[in-house]
Amino acid sequence: MQLPLNEAFSGIFGSISLTSWMFLIVPQLWENFRNQSAEGLSTLFLIIWLLGDICNLTGALWAHLLPTVVALGIYFCLVDFIMLAQLIYYNHYRPKKHYRFLQNRRTDHAGPSLSDPLLPDAEASRATKHSGPQRRDSLSEAFSDSSSSKEVTRNAISVFLVVFVGTTGWFIAWKTGAWGLQGDTPDTEAPLSALILGYASSFFYLT
Repeated sequence: MQLPLNEAFSGIFGSISLTSWMFLIVPQLWENFRNQSAEGLSTLFLIIWLLGDICNLTGALWAHLLPTVVALGIYFCLVDFIMLAQLIYYNHYRPKKHYRFLQNRRTDHAGPSLSDPLLPDAEASRATKHSGPQRRDSLSEAFSDSSSSKEVTRNAISVFLVVFVGTTGWFIAWKTGAWGLQGDTPDTEAPLSALILGYASSFFYLT
């Protein structure tokens, strides 16, 4: 079956858009994991966003939308739960655990002895006070150009991978029959409940 060119481009660009949305939040999740912190996240914002994603997913299932739309709704809900788990663990559970660890260390170790210097790092800081800034400036000048070029290369590779994955995903979906012609599916009116859920989802997103 030959696919019209306009529907092919529509499917490809839609798949690229889907891939972009799927990988949009991955850097934030990785940054939270690497820093072991979720200070930039708001609990209220995530809860409201989760309610919007739940309404979006429920409306998509109720209206029998495309599988890609349903899959994206499931992915958004999953990401919301992961970010909420990170926020609860890093901002609430982990600080208490770290505080108990420090309290145990204070009880296990004695205070400083009389022979310990009052300013142990005074000489080291005085010695590096003059040589530190010049060395830091020379290093920053040496690596500024290379770091900027690496950043541009990394961004270009990321964009290429998103386009490649989106195009490949659409091609696989087309070959396996998951993506069909628009004329193959009859137009059906969406249920009123699905429309209400769609408006509720938009309300939560704009709140």
